[in-house]
Amino acid sequence: MSPAFVRSIVAALFVAACGSQPAPRAIAPTPLVADPVVAIVGTETRHVGLLQPSEPAGLRFGISVPVDPVLTFGFGLPEGEIAVVRTPATFEFSIETELQGRTVIGGRRVDPAILEDRRWFDARVDLSAWSGEEAVLGFRVVPDEGKPAPIGAIANPTLLSAGHRDDRPNVLIVSLDTLRASSVGAYGYARDTTPFLDGFAARGTLFETAITTSVTTGPSHMSLFTGLYPVNHGMRAGNEAKTDGVVTLATHLRGAGYDTAAFTENGFIIRKLGFGQGFDKYTENRGSRLRAPGEARVTFPQVERWIARRAREPFFAFVHTYEVHSPFQPPESYSDLFADDGLPGPELSAIRLQRDNYDREIRFADDELRRLVTTLEERGLLERTLVVILSDHGEEFHEHGRYQHGGAVFDETLRIPLIFVGPGVKGGQRIETQVSLIDVLPTVLDFVGVDASEDTDGSSLIPALREGTEPAARTLFAEANAPKRWVRPFLGESWNPPLIAVRSQEEKLIFHRPRKGEADPPERYDLGADALERSPLPIEGDALVAAEALVDAYLKGREEPGIAQPTEPLDDDLRRRLELLGYLDVGEDAAQSP
Repeated sequence: MSPAFVRSIVAALFVAACGSQPAPRAIAPTPLVADPVVAIVGTETRHVGLLQPSEPAGLRFGISVPVDPVLTFGFGLPEGEIAVVRTPATFEFSIETELQGRTVIGGRRVDPAILEDRRWFDARVDLSAWSGEEAVLGFRVVPDEGKPAPIGAIANPTLLSAGHRDDRPNVLIVSLDTLRASSVGAYGYARDTTPFLDGFAARGTLFETAITTSVTTGPSHMSLFTGLYPVNHGMRAGNEAKTDGVVTLATHLRGAGYDTAAFTENGFIIRKLGFGQGFDKYTENRGSRLRAPGEARVTFPQVERWIARRAREPFFAFVHTYEVHSPFQPPESYSDLFADDGLPGPELSAIRLQRDNYDREIRFADDELRRLVTTLEERGLLERTLVVILSDHGEEFHEHGRYQHGGAVFDETLRIPLIFVGPGVKGGQRIETQVSLIDVLPTVLDFVGVDASEDTDGSSLIPALREGTEPAARTLFAEANAPKRWVRPFLGESWNPPLIAVRSQEEKLIFHRPRKGEADPPERYDLGADALERSPLPIEGDALVAAEALVDAYLKGREEPGIAQPTEPLDDDLRRRLELLGYLDVGEDAAQSP
């Protein structure tokens, strides 16, 4: 008799002896690693269980195999501090049951000396042959003969039923770094920089006056991730790590069962500063062009491929590109756009050229955004995805005698695009009342039905999105806190931060709270009569006292309102990336306007 026939007889006798077995049930994705750690392979970080050389049996998980069972996981040889040795090894994956014994269900040899192997490998295994059985899943790494065993990593091993479907809305947040609202067609710009975004915005809700919290990349994005002002999440200059205990949007959504992934480019939006918290997958793309860190042609397709594999479970994807950030080097095919179109601009020819190239970069980013959203639509996911398109801050082109960003709080850098499109979001509406970047977290959590009981400084915008209700008027705050700024074109000028903007719908107050020395006089602008902020007005007496009290309240809780020191020194890799971005002068530790 064949071994297979014998196994079938044994199985029948076992079932008869035990009586009828309960039918397997469908299950939602169930992570197997209870306390994952973080591991890096290539440029991507994931949550993993480690296969230690001291434990040759590897990782083992007891499971009840559900109906339509599927096992998904990634694997690779981690880098950095985890990688004690870097030698070739073979990953082996198995399942073992009482009826069928041990069966190898997959494996691969991985050699860190081969460039192609310095990445995560993803696996999806059909376990239907064991449906309804009690089983043990095994993951182990076997070293080459005579070689020391490396540490292996099994990323996000998850058991699910293929037929299970969770129809909660997906969330996609796209951050177009350095895109100011005044350069977007939907916000009144004369040039056709954003034809796709303009049309897409008409399908949802656009906030006319969205204000960032900081004119520096790191602090503003951390406000997006936490719903907190910089003084409360702990990142103010941009190279500090966020305060321990501050909970991120990704952490909230991952805890609610969302698959979470981020795709970023260079600079400060990196895992080690706290941005990776809560993301199952965190990819840091490092620009291949020496002076052009934006790599939308790389980053956006990564998002498209990741989204394409997620049709049944809700996901949160965050994508960030520096494509619109200086240095402005648009693709060659865009180099003739907007040439000699007569649009008024800076008198200085060098600044005018930079402004024109900035606009060309925006048009390129708009085309890449079109492809990303089209992928969602073609996959049938757009109708159940909340898409949020925004920026972290704007850019100056000599409107107030300054260039780039980081050292002023005029609306060229404070006003950002903020657009929501998704199921239940009213189309074709524009909300006039000012809102803040800190409002995104409570809005998203409210939208997907996740409890936002953690304290935030923001407010949910759901009434505006679903009913067109104008938010309550309130005072908003923003900072310019980068250690350097540009006052004259291409010449760095040291200054003494920070500046604090106190903004209402009608006026803006600017206060200088220097770390040392004398403060510059406060400024006041009537935003109704002087939208370009050209004519500062006096502020004195009781009005000045009241305004100073507002700033004191904003800064309350900090021993010193100056820039906090980084929690750890910049390593060589991070230093190099910041130098390529223009944030660090060679040999300096201080960051320039990120």
